[in-house]
Amino acid sequence: MRKESSFLIFSIILMLSIFCGLHFMFSFTPEYPVTNLSKGWNVSYQDQAYLNTDLEHLSSQLKTTFSKGDVLTLNLTKPLLPEKVPFPCLFFKSSFCAYEVYLDDTLIGSRFTEDTSGYTFLGIGYNCIMLPADYSGKKLSIILFVTENECRADILSPMIGNFDDLYRIILTSVTFPAFTSVFLILFGFVFMLISLIFSVKTTGFYSQIICAFLSSIVGLWMINAYNIIDFYVNPSIMTFIEFSAMYLMLPLMYMLIFDLHKGQDNSVAMFLGYSSLAFALLFIALHLLNIVHIQHFRFPYYLMSGIWYVILIFYIVRDIKSKTKTPSTRTLMLGLTVFSWTLAAYGFVGLTQAVVDYRQSIVFNYLVPLGSLFFVITQLLNHFIFMTRSFVQRQEYASLTQIAYIDNLTDIPNRVSADNKLLEIGKTNNDFCILSLDLNGLKAVNDNSGHPAGDRLLKSFAACLKEVFEGTGEYFRIGGDEFLVLFSSIDKNLLDSLLADLDSKLQDLDKTDPEANHSVSYGYAFRSETKDKDTHSVYMLADKRMYQSKQKYYDGLRK
Repeated sequence: MRKESSFLIFSIILMLSIFCGLHFMFSFTPEYPVTNLSKGWNVSYQDQAYLNTDLEHLSSQLKTTFSKGDVLTLNLTKPLLPEKVPFPCLFFKSSFCAYEVYLDDTLIGSRFTEDTSGYTFLGIGYNCIMLPADYSGKKLSIILFVTENECRADILSPMIGNFDDLYRIILTSVTFPAFTSVFLILFGFVFMLISLIFSVKTTGFYSQIICAFLSSIVGLWMINAYNIIDFYVNPSIMTFIEFSAMYLMLPLMYMLIFDLHKGQDNSVAMFLGYSSLAFALLFIALHLLNIVHIQHFRFPYYLMSGIWYVILIFYIVRDIKSKTKTPSTRTLMLGLTVFSWTLAAYGFVGLTQAVVDYRQSIVFNYLVPLGSLFFVITQLLNHFIFMTRSFVQRQEYASLTQIAYIDNLTDIPNRVSADNKLLEIGKTNNDFCILSLDLNGLKAVNDNSGHPAGDRLLKSFAACLKEVFEGTGEYFRIGGDEFLVLFSSIDKNLLDSLLADLDSKLQDLDKTDPEANHSVSYGYAFRSETKDKDTHSVYMLADKRMYQSKQKYYDGLRK
């Protein structure tokens, strides 16, 4: 737990440092004067005039939302002031509106005015109108043609200035969300590939795959919601991706909840998750079929999101009461919770229509990106926890394997390993050979010199066995003083030479350790020598020859 907290604290400090660094590196001062034109407009709507209106709060000042077919005429009360600005242009952001822009009575720019029926999806985005060099002293007028029902016609901060200056102002105002969104998309893609690769070899990566996919979806939503690519992508496509990504976040968060709480009663949450996915796909399909445009499903989505927060609180309370939750579950639930509640800011904007754009609020400009990065941090921490746990499990498995298949005293394969290998080689057509070995006098060594001397004899013999037969056969300790060597294929003359080498090494051990008699009786048999050709018959023949050798050894001692 202490390591998890340290990692989170370090990551948060690093995240804030990156934030401050980005703010310092990409701060921008315009080279030429920039004029903000959000205030001082007279608006004509449905034969009524609204004087001195702030365009950023147009809907709230008119106390209405607009319907398809509505026309608003916006007239700036004062003539444009002369400024020495090369390549002057007008920037403004509009929502679901076609427009015409006039200087005095001259049309200088328009968009989609040939189709204001509402069948063409216009989206939300920035517009750029190049101004003539003699624009100063003229009056600016904008006519908006609303193409969607129940929408706002607010215009965000009309600005006049040099094109490059305005372009950089718009981008640098969302530097942190821009870098965050690109990072989320790349992180999600790379992390998903890593998780998919690991999932082939082990289990438990499903939640990480969901998190990676969710991160990419959030990045797609953010890069469009903050109008980061307005000048490169058509606003209609950008707005469609924004709403599609937003709708898909909810089912992915439900999927993560399911996976983190497997084995529990998730029937209600599962029903809501599948329902939210079905609705998201339905919303997207209806838009693509041009039946109902995708932004009209905002309020049903906000309702479903409200239910999600109730479900999330329920799981948080249940997790707090439960004492069995793993560090992985706790970590991801923390990240999901923080991220979900920062997303609530977006819901607040949508429901209350508090601002037209996130740039108008420092909180909204940074809150969701920070929540998203915190979610990424918890994913990395979860991956660290998971990989650490997997490493420990592999170590434990290796230890258990060592116990199950390796003789603890001599550190060579044991009887279980020998049985498995005999079963395996018996299925081949090889003329395999089994060598049966039995130490001479181990009981006498234990009785006269003690078990430590006997253990030393076993270890030294196993070492000789390994030295002599390494690379040509597989050796095993199958009992107290019994050993076995298995050859998949070997020449009889080579085997006799190796056995002579083994005898020579044992004689050398007699000189260095005279307390024990280092000798062994052995016998071997080939598959071709037996009638049944099975491993049991071969082993029994080799064992019989070993006992004949042992009998000769003891007969020699009695003479």
